[in-house]
Amino acid sequence: MPGHDVYLTLDAELQDIAERGLEDAIAASDADGGDVVFLHPNTGEILAIASRVTLNGRLVSSPAAIHTTFEPGSTAKIFTAAALLALSLVDSTDTEEVVDGRWRMPIIENPTRPSHYRTIEDSHRETGVLTLSLSDAIRVSSNVAMAKFAERLAPEQQYEMLRAFGFGNRTGIEFPSESEGRLAPPHRWTRRMTPASLAMGYELAVTPLQLAVAYGAIANNGIVLSPAVVKVIRGPDEEVVYQHGPEPVRRAVPPAVAATLRLLLRGAVGRGGTGERAQLGKYLLVGKTGTSQRLREGRYLNEYTGSFASLFPQDEPELVVIVKIDNPQVGSYYGAQTAAPATKDMLNRALAAGRLPLEGRASDTRATRRTPGPSRRAGRSVPRTAPTVIPWPPTQSDTATAPARPVPKVIGLSVRKGVHALHQRGFEVRLRGLGRIERTSPGAGQFMRQGGTVTVWAQ
Repeated sequence: MPGHDVYLTLDAELQDIAERGLEDAIAASDADGGDVVFLHPNTGEILAIASRVTLNGRLVSSPAAIHTTFEPGSTAKIFTAAALLALSLVDSTDTEEVVDGRWRMPIIENPTRPSHYRTIEDSHRETGVLTLSLSDAIRVSSNVAMAKFAERLAPEQQYEMLRAFGFGNRTGIEFPSESEGRLAPPHRWTRRMTPASLAMGYELAVTPLQLAVAYGAIANNGIVLSPAVVKVIRGPDEEVVYQHGPEPVRRAVPPAVAATLRLLLRGAVGRGGTGERAQLGKYLLVGKTGTSQRLREGRYLNEYTGSFASLFPQDEPELVVIVKIDNPQVGSYYGAQTAAPATKDMLNRALAAGRLPLEGRASDTRATRRTPGPSRRAGRSVPRTAPTVIPWPPTQSDTATAPARPVPKVIGLSVRKGVHALHQRGFEVRLRGLGRIERTSPGAGQFMRQGGTVTVWAQ
């Protein structure tokens, strides 16, 4: 009986890059495992998703990015910023003071003994008094400043914003056993303790997919979309039974707030930001690093998770990338030194393979900086330079003709290796089935113009 053909949203080349990049990052840091998610923020389509976990001493593939949670640490600071901005509780002139990178926060009224305080410290402590705006706090990832800013929020306001971005709820992905994460309602919070913890990305458990969806809303002008892995389903007669389209879930923040959040994330990967090491040489991204202690059976371990959440390119993002590295043993465990460089490596590979939109701005800050008004330097108004936009796919002149080239022999290869070989030769791929490749059309050795589609049957 004829069946249906299911076409996935996954990009075979990006999937290969994600898996190889993740394995390289795990090997370089001798980590226990990790996750990668590539998501299109304007459609909700998952373009690549990969996870590795250690099982019986071996690194194995797993759907952990969908069903295993972690505390996101500083990658979640942007959502406290979202609540503050959406409720107009901060402006560009508001600051908080950080003294010697530490704050003894009173947890009861009229504290009189050491147990009445909670000590909050910045990961990278600086001596002296720092006066930090919200933008500064995100850029240098200050736990102290974010905890102080969070005091301006009522518990319900902080909770509702996190829920609006999808935390504490399943995303609805077409996959069984998805975790809803963990976000306790305000009546279960510990007074003063929980708001500060949430502002630093603790007392909150998320999956890498949930984090990708939330960052996708920041890229998508504040609208949360349901993620998808199924793109098209065709019946036996090629009729379209299902066609994926963007599925808005809710608006988390207004477009103006989402634009401001992207500016805050731009600072975090700029000069002096914690994610500076992820920045590409020619095309710019925005994002936020995170580092958190690992929690097991209600207790914090002396183990850490490094993560990096990013949007690419920085203007009108078309890709969300989440990279998480679990318990790195070699070198630093911070997300800035583990997940951020891994992100950079994967994006460079994807750019080299021609699998990403190239509408990023040139790395010259004169052409990339966006401000509400004209920039000012030494008291003078400086006109903003119009950015150069590189179209993708590249446009061709009427007289240009793509060269014809032979279709490579891929029969007998796995789908992943075969599709990779076809993409490297410049062909698009229509995939039918999974497993080992049995035949292709056109066949091996036949000539086809670059950019043409090769149909692959596998079983």
